[in-house]
Parts: sequence; C-alpha cells; structure tokens
Amino acid sequence: MTLDEYKKVPTKEVLENGAEKTSVPPVYGYGVRHIQAFFMFVAYALAYLARAHLGVTVVAMTDEVKNINENTTIVNGTNFTLNSALNSSVTEDSVWNIYRTYQWPKSTQEMVLSSFFVGYAVMTFASGIICQKWGGKIPLQIAMFVNGILSILSPWIVAWGGWKALSVCRILQGLSQGGMLPGIHTLLANWVPISERGSLSSYVYTGSGLGTVLGFQISGLLAYSRFGWPSTFWTIGVLCLLGFTLMTIFSSATPYDHKTITEAEMKYIIGDSGEGTHTQPTIPWKAIFTSTPVWSAIITHIGVAVGYTFFFMQVPTYMHAILKVNVKNSGLLSSLPYVSFVICCIFFGYLSDVLVNKNILTMKNVRRLSNSVGTLGPGLCIVLVSYTENVTLAVICFVAGLGAQSAMHTGWVVNYIDLSPNYSGALMAIGNGLANFCVLVLPILVSNIVKDVTNQIQWRITMFLIGSVMILGNIIFVIFLSTDVQPWNERGYTDSKDNKLKKEKEVLKSNS
Repeated sequence: MTLDEYKKVPTKEVLENGAEKTSVPPVYGYGVRHIQAFFMFVAYALAYLARAHLGVTVVAMTDEVKNINENTTIVNGTNFTLNSALNSSVTEDSVWNIYRTYQWPKSTQEMVLSSFFVGYAVMTFASGIICQKWGGKIPLQIAMFVNGILSILSPWIVAWGGWKALSVCRILQGLSQGGMLPGIHTLLANWVPISERGSLSSYVYTGSGLGTVLGFQISGLLAYSRFGWPSTFWTIGVLCLLGFTLMTIFSSATPYDHKTITEAEMKYIIGDSGEGTHTQPTIPWKAIFTSTPVWSAIITHIGVAVGYTFFFMQVPTYMHAILKVNVKNSGLLSSLPYVSFVICCIFFGYLSDVLVNKNILTMKNVRRLSNSVGTLGPGLCIVLVSYTENVTLAVICFVAGLGAQSAMHTGWVVNYIDLSPNYSGALMAIGNGLANFCVLVLPILVSNIVKDVTNQIQWRITMFLIGSVMILGNIIFVIFLSTDVQPWNERGYTDSKDNKLKKEKEVLKSNS
C-alpha cells in the first residue's frame, strides 16, 4: 500500500465543477483475514487468561482476610492444609503438598503479582526488533508454549520454593509474553485493510477482556472446588498449549504466506500497489524517538496501562476486603466489567470505521473522541467506586468504567498503525515497554498506601492517583496526536536521510 493510500480514508475525488466527491472504499466480504484475526484474538485471550487469573487465585492461595483455622499447622510462615476432598498420599507437612495455603502478607502478594510485569517489560523492547525482522507469528507461538508449560508446573514450583519460586515462574511467563502486543500489531498491519482498521483491530483486542473474564471465572470456580486452586493453573496451561497448536498449524504471518487466500482479497488488503507492509532489519530509532505524535501515543498508553492493570490486579482484592465478597463470587463479579469491555470494544470498533468511512468525522477526531471516552470514563468511575461499600453500585462503576475504556482501541492503540504501518510492531514494543516499567511501580504504590486492605480511605487515595494519571495522559494525546503516516515509514528510510533532509531545509530557509 502506498503512502498516499494510508493518509486518509475514505478517498475524495474532485469533480469537473471543483466539488469533492466522496467515495467509500470497496468492500470485500468475509475472508481469510477474518480467520487470521480470530487466531490473533484467541492468542491474546489466552495470554490474558494466563496473566490475569492470579489476581483471584492468590486470594484462594492465601485467604489473608479470613481467620486461619485453629487446627491448621503453621510451618515457616506457611499455612499447610490439604484439600479434604482429595485422597492424597502426600503427608500434610510434605514439601510436595501442592494443596496447601500460604500466609503471605499483602506486600508479598504484590511482589508475586508484579513479577510477571518485570519479565514482560524487559522483553518488550527486544520483541519489537524480533517482530520487525521475522514477523508477528513467532512471538505469539513462544508466548503460548512457555505459558502453557509453566502454568502446568506452577503448583509444584510454589510448593518447592514458595513465593520466590512462583515469582521467578511469573517473570519467565512475562518474558515470553513480551512479544504479544508487538506481534499482534505487526500481524494487524499486515492483514487488516485501512477501511476495517478500527473494527477488526477492536475485535482482536477484545481478547484481553475475554481472557480476563475467563481467568476470573476459572480461578473463582476452581479455587474451592474438589480439585483445589492448583487446578486453575493446570486448566490454563492446557488451554495455552492448545492455542499454540492452533497458531502453529493455521496462522500465517502475512497474506503472502497464506496458501489459500484469493487474489481479490489480497489486493483488497494490500492495495493496488501490491507492496503492503514490509519487514526491514533497520529501524529508524532516532526518527521514532524524536516524533511528537509517537510520544503522545506512548504517554496515554502508559496512563491506560496503569489503570487497566489496577483493574485486574487489585479489584479482586478490593471486592474481597472492602465489599466482603467471597472468593467464588469475587471471580464472578470481577468478571462483569470485562464482559462490558468485550461488548463495548466491538461496538466502538465498528462505530469508528463508520464515522471515518462515511466522512462523519475525520480520522484524527475519531482518535481523539475514542481516546477521551477510553480514559475519562474509567478514570472517573474508578474514583467514584472508592466512595461506596454497596456491591451493586461498585460493580456498576466497574462495568461502566471498563466498558468505556474499550474505546481506547480505536484511540492510541490503532494510532501506532496510523503513524507507521511498517513499524507498528516496533512502536507498540516501545510504548508497551515503557508502560510496563511504569506498571512495575503500581504494586509498590498500592502496598505503601494500602497498608490495611480493609481500609477504604487508603484505597480511595490510590484510586484518585490512578484516575489522574489516565486523564492527564489523554490530554497530552488529544493535543499532539497525528493520523498521518510519518515520513520514516517509507521503505529505505534511514536516520541519516532524515538529517540530510533537515540540512536541505535549513539551506533553503537561509537562502530565502
């Protein structure tokens, strides 16, 4: 696809009388690109399933708020209890008793929960380079395989080495998932035509909401079942390995790699030029890091990441400690906001394409509107929920907040592709890496403010800070965003070329 074709949708033709004639892009029906989008969706859902379930599972593993049973044996700070429904031959004080519960304080739980993001943040930058050189499929395969194996082994790992061993396991899972978003963004840039960018991208990213819902549901239902909390890890591990198998057999990195795609659909995806997007070993780092529109997207990316992470890491604990919801119901109620997220995400995706393709709003204003809804909505709702102890009102706030936040996928998320289809994976890697380094501060912030998980005032202070960060990021994005394809997106562009162009402009200015 040529540079001009990316700049604006729909295209405009000038009639003989000078008036503009708007032409809606041609429509190609259901095809291979939808199947590929489905596999991206499945991979993303499974990644969030493996990531998010621990927010509920750790409550069952520790049950900090409940009083410990008098008959429970405490050894080295660990609460040893064997699931009574299972006839295990392992003795209660055995190191291999995987059904025990643990006396981990809030600070230790935060260390375990945040350890995933240590690995995730470290690997994100490198994953952008991997995607640029070898495409987006390989990072997704790695994430599915590693998370599957480690999830299955986790109950034995924590029984053997305690919270430190589990933290190492989560770091490795985070490392393997570092390439998920850059990989998906690279695949989207390859497979999604510009006229469907909002709808198909939003559909794929509903995987995060569905994965979180499944994570909360599975962990909430299995935690106190006859199979115990370890069954949560086993179930998720098997699902991830199934996802790996699907990706390996049926997914393709680009339309060129797919064996059965029609010529008509390929032309619809990549345009008349037949060029499409391309991989290139050299990334124009200097041009990227000095781009104001890129930084505006990154800053709001950071704000949204902090808010979203707070939702799935802290909300289960908040509902258990403040709203007095038991673990099983916590999983069910904590899932409702993500159901709203999935539904609204699809709605906002299709709405954005309609607004742009029918010339109701410019692409730039659609990005502004979507991002504002996706940050102001959850920012305000997260503050409001801190003022109530009513379960129904709190859940309504969470549902409304995450439903609104889904609009971000047609805001800053897809804006990375707007700015540079060829380097969208690298842009996402940069933004996601910086965002997750900031996310690492979140558990430290929460544990230092929320000293007592049953103290609502302490939670309120935390929620005010989270909401403020989200809203500030949106203000910067709305002011400085761009939807034009940047010059450094072109094939063969280098930073030295950029310097040459700047010098030529300076010479022209001095001569004028």
